[in-house]
Amino acid sequence: MVVVLAGCPEAEAPRWSWPVCWAERLPLLESQHDRLEALIQELLQLHRCAVHPWSLDEALAVEAACCRLLWDLRLHLRLEERWLSQSHCLCPGHRAAHAEALDRAAYGLTRSAADRRERLCWLEDLQAWFVGHRLGPDATAYANATACSR
Repeated sequence: MVVVLAGCPEAEAPRWSWPVCWAERLPLLESQHDRLEALIQELLQLHRCAVHPWSLDEALAVEAACCRLLWDLRLHLRLEERWLSQSHCLCPGHRAAHAEALDRAAYGLTRSAADRRERLCWLEDLQAWFVGHRLGPDATAYANATACSR
């Protein structure tokens, strides 16, 4: 049996593609920043408010969320570096700050695996770096990319 999709409305649906110009990329990067900040905040709240020991399922879910946070951060920084580089607005120091932060975050995640208090400190440190980096080096690089795109 042969299936022909030519007349099918789904076959004619426009395909999504990655944004090409900086003006389209900036909102995507900013929304990633917002989602990462929200996830960090949610995990901080879980660690600050937990007064009872977590069940095994709860502990595994929180650990998975922390691993996902690190994964998402890594992907975001990679995409940000690629797009800033394409706009000729990524300096070596910015890239080095990302690499150092990821190394520290990976080490901290592993080191704090069995200790909620240590995990709380890790999350607070990660939040401080992320917010400071977003308001400092990222803001500068994004402003340069915006100026260069005009």
